[in-house]
Amino acid sequence: MFKSVGLVGVGAMGQALLHRLILAGARVRAFDISEEAMTAARKLGAETVGSAAEAARGVEAVHLFVRTDAEEMAATTGPGGVLEGAAPGTVLILHSTVLPETTRRVAEAAAKVKVDVVDAPVTAVPRHVHAGEAVFLLGGDPKVVARARPHLEALGERSYHFGPLGSGNVAKIAKNLATAIERVAAAEIVWLAEAGGLDPKDFFEMMRAEHNHPVMQRWDAAFTIENGHAVPRPASNLLNKDVGLAAEYARARNVTARVTKGAADTAAEWVAQWEKEGRAR
Repeated sequence: MFKSVGLVGVGAMGQALLHRLILAGARVRAFDISEEAMTAARKLGAETVGSAAEAARGVEAVHLFVRTDAEEMAATTGPGGVLEGAAPGTVLILHSTVLPETTRRVAEAAAKVKVDVVDAPVTAVPRHVHAGEAVFLLGGDPKVVARARPHLEALGERSYHFGPLGSGNVAKIAKNLATAIERVAAAEIVWLAEAGGLDPKDFFEMMRAEHNHPVMQRWDAAFTIENGHAVPRPASNLLNKDVGLAAEYARARNVTARVTKGAADTAAEWVAQWEKEGRAR
């Protein structure tokens, strides 16, 4: 793994990663705009410096943990940014959940100073990163990823390389979408149960016990992959009847259920297409 690294962004996730870096014996130069974060970084064993450029000076790799696309651009390409201090051959590892276009813009600027870029969003929350359980979703040139991957896997549990720059960003956005939609859908589901007089806690506990096969964990039962495209499999009753019943019940009881109604409309379109193709439901 890289023995000298920069760390820009020492919030909750950055501090958790810093813990792993120090534990692995890395020398870390850290920067954050928050003095509180800088104090925490010093306590964890990092050398703190006055800018992102300083954090990137004289190290093999730089980890960047900021929140927004604008912050990523400013911290890398702006005045005092990483690219002002990084030497040719430095690996810039972008951990933020941002648009893939932002990563590519950073990489275009980095190429001018011969700095290599990998996008490596993290799926874990801080406590899991702190425990060494981080999972990195990678995008980038295979040669650059090959340099960064052993370093990252020494800090976390595993990594997945999805393709060129920005691929890790897409994977993280899509993964987080699944989590967000699941939470919104769960709210609609329990509100539907409440509208029928069910106790929400009883319903949640039943679901915890009985709904133990999330679609993503058994995706091959719900989808086929055809020419690189995920195609839903017909599902008897579930899509051609039951989701429609849920939407109808929600309308009758005035339950806020936009996801449910959208799911019913989409399922109806699928069923119509399957009937047209003569596929089983």
